Amino acid sequence: MEYMKKGSRADLHNHTTASDGLLAPAQLIEYAVLKGLAAVAITDHDTVNGIDEALSAGRMREIVVIPGIELNTQLESKEIHILGYYINWKSRQLLEILAEMKNARKNRARKMIQKLVELYNFDINYDEILRQARDGVIGRLHIARVLVSKGMAKDINDAFLRYLDVGCPAYVERYHLAPEEGIRLIKSIGGVAVIAHPGLLPDSGLLNDIIKIGIDGIEVFHSRHTQEQTYYYANIARLNNLLITGGSDCHGELINGMPIIGDVSVSMEEVEHLKSRAKKKK
Repeated sequence: MEYMKKGSRADLHNHTTASDGLLAPAQLIEYAVLKGLAAVAITDHDTVNGIDEALSAGRMREIVVIPGIELNTQLESKEIHILGYYINWKSRQLLEILAEMKNARKNRARKMIQKLVELYNFDINYDEILRQARDGVIGRLHIARVLVSKGMAKDINDAFLRYLDVGCPAYVERYHLAPEEGIRLIKSIGGVAVIAHPGLLPDSGLLNDIIKIGIDGIEVFHSRHTQEQTYYYANIARLNNLLITGGSDCHGELINGMPIIGDVSVSMEEVEHLKSRAKKKK
């Protein structure tokens, strides 16, 4: 496949095999180059293990790689994802918290599998989930993929709607940070905190709460936002003097031979705004 001419766009929301993505960090960078991106952020769920490989690949391919993370926080029973950009991914404070979260994810996965076996007599075990996750941080998406592969669900969406989503029979609450803790952590390690895909929040009023807590920006552009939502969140960001970001939320699935990385992007001008805000924190 021919490489697209390098442009001036950035995809600021991507996952690798370090969490629940299907592409290794270096593979993701290669696809970013193929898509003609000028910059890409690595924002794995609750881990920074993919950043070093991505940075090395970025230097080789001459593409800007932004070290980031997507923290899964929770307010009562409502999940709120917080993206962090230009973080110090080697911070001892961060690594200690992430290690605790990783262990909690393993325990949660075991409990969810136990429920699936007890409630539905499914032929599924923890080792299968580990193989699916490889060395990555275990998440519900790994369980969903195994369910689909064994014919226990039609597709990923079906697996979540029937078994794994909040309120579903096999759902288990996880160890989590509160949103204010996640935002405070990101800022304490020199990063910029952005609320991820607000259009997917379980309660639209949560956005105002997060703005009051002290978020730095809003992910306005997202692969699952409608055009109306994009306009709405862009206006909210401007009214509150917040940064505007966006990304595909690529997990590596191939559609017509290509992942969706780069299908949603922002200008490098927005990246410079992010970088400038991060520098002020250091």
